[in-house]
Amino acid sequence: MEIIDVHSHLGDILNPNGGRIITQKGLPDRNLFDTGFKIRNLWDAGFYAALIHYGHSGKQPPYLVREWGTYSNRQRNAVATVENLQRSLDASGVTHTCCLPIPPHVTCEDILCAGDKRIIPFTGVDFTTHYDIESTLAGHVKDGAKGMKLHPIVQKVALSDRRLREAVELFSRYGLPILFHSGVTSYYHGEEKRRQEPRYGNITDAEQLVADFPAVNFIIGHAGGIEVHQVIATLPQYENAYVDTSFQSPEKIRELVNAFGSERVLFASDWPYGDRKASIKMVKLACKSDEGLEQKLFYWNAAHLLGLR
Repeated sequence: MEIIDVHSHLGDILNPNGGRIITQKGLPDRNLFDTGFKIRNLWDAGFYAALIHYGHSGKQPPYLVREWGTYSNRQRNAVATVENLQRSLDASGVTHTCCLPIPPHVTCEDILCAGDKRIIPFTGVDFTTHYDIESTLAGHVKDGAKGMKLHPIVQKVALSDRRLREAVELFSRYGLPILFHSGVTSYYHGEEKRRQEPRYGNITDAEQLVADFPAVNFIIGHAGGIEVHQVIATLPQYENAYVDTSFQSPEKIRELVNAFGSERVLFASDWPYGDRKASIKMVKLACKSDEGLEQKLFYWNAAHLLGLR
């Protein structure tokens, strides 16, 4: 079965010039947290999905757990090379993966240079400088970009920001999806926390963006993370709202299918933050041996949205 991972990354998306690591060789794809604490094995047992859903009642996971998770994720992010991505694709059986840039740290050009036909590039917008966004987006689409990525927290640009909405308007002419991060979360520690705006991941702004651009198909990244309950309560009414399954448990994936329908839920891992094998397992458990549903979530929904079929 073909599998499209609709949400993954290449390069260090959290730091300047993060694209430089993409072609590096020999960087380990495991870190202290993975090897010392056996996080990958715990994840396979459903631990991480359970941790994410600690907040379903509206509460965040405990502070120390959040900090520990951030350190682990930062280390995975720092080894997001094409070599490690290829190793992950081979091991998991994922046949294609969307790689999402976060300019200016990692750009569409960085991803286009990765040189693997299994990579489906997305474009993005650099809000830190003035340039011809319209012609840049046109060039990226011509070169093969199949969508746009927006990250309000890391880019520090709210989904309600005029600049972001102008970029959405420009990209809407291509009929391609826009995937944006959703869910309040943190990526930095200490003084570096000034480099982010966690509150910009709120679901209220997400709903307003989806409502204001009914002709644009939006993929709600992580289905809102620990705010998935709010996504399920507010966004299914919009036919242009899709969700990806990254970091969601089998129970929540089933709820997402029931709320959005089987055609608007897309498989994702958020590699290197997420583990592809475990993410596949979560979807399979959610589908309960329904092969038709598996094919939709793993491949057909994304293929249709991206214009691949």
